[in-house]
Amino acid sequence: MEKTNDSVRKISGVYFFVIILLFVHSLLLGYAATRHSPTALEGPLLAAGVSHWELGRYELYRVNPPLVRMVAAIPVMLVGCETNWTKFVDGPRTRPEYAIGSQFIEINGEHSFWLMTLARWVCIPFSLIGGLYCFFWSRELYRSDIAGLIAVILWCFDPLILGNGELITNDVTAASFGLVACYYFGRWLKSPSWTNCIIAGFAFAFAILAKTTWLFLFGLYPIMTILWFGIKSWRGEFITKHFVIIGTQIFLMFFIVLWIINAFYGFDGSFEKYGSYSFVSKKCSIIDNKNPHISFLPVPLPRQFLIGLDTQISDFEHFGQMSYLAGQWRNRGWRYYYVYGLLVKETHGMQILLLLSIISIFCWKKACLSLDEIILILPALSVLFIVSSQVAFNTHFRYIVPMMGFIFIFIGRITFFMEQKTIWNIIVAFLIFLSTFSSLLNYPHSLAYFNELSGGIKNGHKHLLHSAIDWGQDLTYLKKWLDSHPEIKLNGLTYHGGFEPSAIGIDSPKPPLDRNSEMGATKTNLMEIGPLPGWYALSTNLLYNYNKECEYFQKFKPVHIAGVTIFIFHITPEDANRIRKELGLPIF
Repeated sequence: MEKTNDSVRKISGVYFFVIILLFVHSLLLGYAATRHSPTALEGPLLAAGVSHWELGRYELYRVNPPLVRMVAAIPVMLVGCETNWTKFVDGPRTRPEYAIGSQFIEINGEHSFWLMTLARWVCIPFSLIGGLYCFFWSRELYRSDIAGLIAVILWCFDPLILGNGELITNDVTAASFGLVACYYFGRWLKSPSWTNCIIAGFAFAFAILAKTTWLFLFGLYPIMTILWFGIKSWRGEFITKHFVIIGTQIFLMFFIVLWIINAFYGFDGSFEKYGSYSFVSKKCSIIDNKNPHISFLPVPLPRQFLIGLDTQISDFEHFGQMSYLAGQWRNRGWRYYYVYGLLVKETHGMQILLLLSIISIFCWKKACLSLDEIILILPALSVLFIVSSQVAFNTHFRYIVPMMGFIFIFIGRITFFMEQKTIWNIIVAFLIFLSTFSSLLNYPHSLAYFNELSGGIKNGHKHLLHSAIDWGQDLTYLKKWLDSHPEIKLNGLTYHGGFEPSAIGIDSPKPPLDRNSEMGATKTNLMEIGPLPGWYALSTNLLYNYNKECEYFQKFKPVHIAGVTIFIFHITPEDANRIRKELGLPIF
């Protein structure tokens, strides 16, 4: 009886600690959500979410399913917001959500920041689900409470999760729901009952409704099923004749997924004939949909879901967009872009823990790779392979986020080391502390986090740009700095965001162009070319952009940094003349 009570107390203590971790995680996300201005995608996403409720239409931002943005829009609809749909247009490859999102911020003004905060807060539970299932899965997989705690700690304090989890973008929700889907699919594999099949189907559907990234599970699930039950049959642990039941349950699982997706869209355009579509992507156009032999076939997906998928694929097929990595610009991406990103944007503590976890596979027989871990590893590697194969351009490192939970769960196998000697307990505890400390040291600027060996946030631009460091999130910091310095009037401002700064009362023209830029070269009056005296504010992406419109600012030292991404410069006449002389420009 005493042993039972001890076990209950132990379990209660573990769950209490998990609850505390998730509570702290929610506080971190909630506070960060109040500090940052809407990022480049959040205005369009929120406006699209409002349109789904207000208009009952799904065209806006259809490149991803509407689940997250519809949830985000609920509190905004309840407190009230101004909307204007005059820019709502539809057609092949049209993306009106950007113009509508910018307009949404403009007509709601500074109040839109409060609306965005509410939208962000209501999405926090999506991240909590991911942390909870990191704990459940790692704890069950490695039969250790410590393994579960390691996984949930890494999730709660990882800069990638904190940075993206505070936003209303799909990435962390996709990471959470992808974990849930694969967790319940694994349960079905271990116990292929009809109940587990139905639960796995529902979880799979919501993973896709979070982000279309998880569509690949339609191909991966059958592969994992054959692999799982094939090995079980070879070991004599499974009766081959039951494959008929397994196949039927897989079919039911997929049927449930398709039904839920169609139901979520209100069966809007579901089962329309294949010939009614005009695809714009090469992949979707491989099969001639005008062929009379197939054009009459119904498509078991909502119309806007399929058109959005086609548009997204077309975007990834479009070569010529400029990509940036490690100080180099070029008009295509790199296959190692995301691996490189993990090296510079993940904490060193987590990196070492992952390395030790991989090494443990080869150390001793007890820690060799198990069949259960295949369910964990294959989805993670599939995400990495899929995003790395898209080399038309690289602009968003956040596409790797859906695989992070699987990594944290896998790191739970570090407990195999901890069972050997006490020194390993100390090493693991230190690495977890190191990871957490490094992340919190840069909080609440987690979106722009870069680890110590990469040079930290101050040198992040040497490695990655775009949403990996500067997504327009620091405009609030610039506004507060300007409000505290009313004597200063900006002579030029350019930032990487989704709306005009004038919407929140920051009125300023663009800075003078650099002589070496394409537009600057057309200027005949060299006295209009920069540098010119005055106060200027530039965000990281624009300061180091490939078009070099403001490159000369790199020759000056900023007097202040708003947040971590907007550089404020004060150029005196003497400083301007010094650099103008260096550049061969006439001086004042």
